[in-house]
Amino acid sequence: MKYDYLVIGAGVSGISSALLLARFGFRVALLEQASGPAPLIDGFVRNGVYFEAGFHYAGGLESGGVLDRSLSLLGVAEDLHRVAFDELAYDTIIQPESGLNFSFPQGYDALSLALQKRFPEQRNPITKYLGRVQEVTQNLPYYHPQAAFSPLSLAALHEQSLEQVFAELAISGELRTLLQVHCLLYGTKPSEVPFAIHAGVVDGYYRSASTFKGGGRALVKALVAACERSGVDLFCRHQVSEVELTAAGAFAGLACANGERLQAVNCVSTIHPKAMLALVPDSVFRPVYRRRLNALAETASAEIVFLRCERQRGSALGGEASDSYDFAGRNFFFLPSPGTDLFAPDLPLCERLLYLNFASSGGFTGAHECGITAILPAASEVAAGEAQSRFAYAEGKVQIGEQVRERISGLLPELGAGLKVECVATKKTLQRINLSPTGSLYGVKHMVGQFNPAAKTRLENFFLAGQATTAPGLLGAITSALMAVGEIVGHDKVEALRREVVCDG
Repeated sequence: MKYDYLVIGAGVSGISSALLLARFGFRVALLEQASGPAPLIDGFVRNGVYFEAGFHYAGGLESGGVLDRSLSLLGVAEDLHRVAFDELAYDTIIQPESGLNFSFPQGYDALSLALQKRFPEQRNPITKYLGRVQEVTQNLPYYHPQAAFSPLSLAALHEQSLEQVFAELAISGELRTLLQVHCLLYGTKPSEVPFAIHAGVVDGYYRSASTFKGGGRALVKALVAACERSGVDLFCRHQVSEVELTAAGAFAGLACANGERLQAVNCVSTIHPKAMLALVPDSVFRPVYRRRLNALAETASAEIVFLRCERQRGSALGGEASDSYDFAGRNFFFLPSPGTDLFAPDLPLCERLLYLNFASSGGFTGAHECGITAILPAASEVAAGEAQSRFAYAEGKVQIGEQVRERISGLLPELGAGLKVECVATKKTLQRINLSPTGSLYGVKHMVGQFNPAAKTRLENFFLAGQATTAPGLLGAITSALMAVGEIVGHDKVEALRREVVCDG
């Protein structure tokens, strides 16, 4: 069968692109190299325990919120049930040496009051910062209903870094530490990340922090069901090995490593830009474009430890002591010592920034016992001579897991002796799953002075989507699909579809 569009990669950006194209009447096939769609978001089960792998929590899921509207546009919002994180302490930031212990409450008003109470001498900078976040997000394309697409306004949003805004507003000390800790969620430092990108991430969290009942797996299930309803054909275990062209140099189809070939007139690639280059003949793109994509900076890598807790009694951290208190719907950020680079990837594991996610530990996911995810930033560069034997690599993962487990047990003794390591993901894991040559956690960075690839390419009818093109995270992946489909059918038509969905809602 010949399709109108082939979409490479069935992650969130690929599925979103396919669903949007189907809404505009195109016949679409979606190709994924893994055994199932969106393997990062889908999580995994190990020894009867469900773990979130790439989805930990989300902002903007409240009714009418930015992510809620985006999911409505994809036709899946009604299939998902939102579970709110802790209203008073969805993110707790702790620096044991300095005594810093602050919990983020949900809602701008509550956050403003909490920050001003903790930092009364910086009331004015706090008000200006929170106001700036809301102001900037009003102009992000496809973020708010009134934000129209404009290439010029989009470029202007990337001129100022988060660090420059901190300096301009005279935000310093522990307040600055608190407001920049969420950079971990997209892997770019305050000195590098455009303030608009940062605002687009934290605005949703400041408004509401939530997950889905059933976790990331519920989201994947809803997206796959939407594909079936929309007539999108999903082909898993289809690793694309080559982009095929006509004699005239136009896109003709895709060849897969399993020997299958699919034909189409058009294509959307959502995989890592550098992995995309390997599929396309060298003659298609100019050398300067290839050099530009190959030079794109990557986010840091990470060590990710997945743990189960057989006994959980509660904690006084970030809240009042109570035997019934649990960690469900909470995140903890344990910071390095004062004066240390917050995101330094080469510190010992016992000193490095540690993010703990308990999104699924309170029965949110239903059928399975749910685990804990610990993430620590790590250097993404692949050192020369790093090759290890399979045994040495496995032993190294065991050591990482045990060091992190011991650290967590010391920081949260309430978890008791029942804390067990199930598995560990490393840089090599991320290289394989994310198709990132350096094993980066979030792929390509968005940073001031770097021009990430646009949706439209020099190869006619060949488009790019994915977090690398637009913005990080779940919302960034969906927005990248909107941007790509806007280039295909016209942004005016995408805007009209968005307005129709908002009105219906």
